[in-house]
Amino acid sequence: MIKLMVMQLESSSNKKANLEKLTYWVKKAKKLDADLIVFPEAYMFYGGPNITKEELYENAETFEDPWVKEVAKIAGAEKINIIVGIYEKDPLNKKVYNTAVFINELGELIGYYRKSLLFDAFTYKESRKVDYGNGPYNIYRIQDINIGILICYELRFPEISRIYALKGADLLVVPTAWVRGYLKEEQLLALAKARALENTVYVGVAAQIGNEFTGISVIYDPMGIPVARALDTESYALAEISKERIYEAQNKLPVLSQIKMRRDLYKELISAL
Repeated sequence: MIKLMVMQLESSSNKKANLEKLTYWVKKAKKLDADLIVFPEAYMFYGGPNITKEELYENAETFEDPWVKEVAKIAGAEKINIIVGIYEKDPLNKKVYNTAVFINELGELIGYYRKSLLFDAFTYKESRKVDYGNGPYNIYRIQDINIGILICYELRFPEISRIYALKGADLLVVPTAWVRGYLKEEQLLALAKARALENTVYVGVAAQIGNEFTGISVIYDPMGIPVARALDTESYALAEISKERIYEAQNKLPVLSQIKMRRDLYKELISAL
């Protein structure tokens, strides 16, 4: 069992101010005995809808640049695991990725996830400024809990969540900056609940609030029950992630073992593409 905190915060264009706010909440999470704190998508800085691709690239950073290094120092000092969304600069190829980094309680960068499916919908075109990533779809472990990472819009694609579930994930964490719009809040809740229920895993959404974003940071259990939700302000949701609850749900609803018995269905999916 681990204790998960998912943050609901407003990001600004000031990277230093965002880092200071991150530091405050990491210390708060430690006092609440959280093992893992998850910050929203692209939390490192807010670019806004009018930022150019060139400006985004200029402000993005590599893993070796100061912002991620400072987050690593905070994680090591407070002895807590951190997942946070950044804009990752690739100087060799002149690209920018929408990335989530995983830094462990020793202050080590142990992994990252680059957003694979970009938000090109509802008149928005993320791919004009951000390049497509390709995972990797790794499983990370804290104590007895296996963790997979996906980002925001990817909740709309059940394939990524199912990949993680079949690899043994117990918890899917979803850094998010969900853009406001008609019924968008309901869609976010419905999709997060569905990903939890259809895979019998926990799902934790850490969402940006303010600017053009909905907020709604929430944690669902493996039966799709919301066990914690943030307020309508900058706040957090906090819940225990229980291996026993996962076993209980998967015994009642053995969808993962059943789909493994019908691997041929994935051949049909591939052929349909």
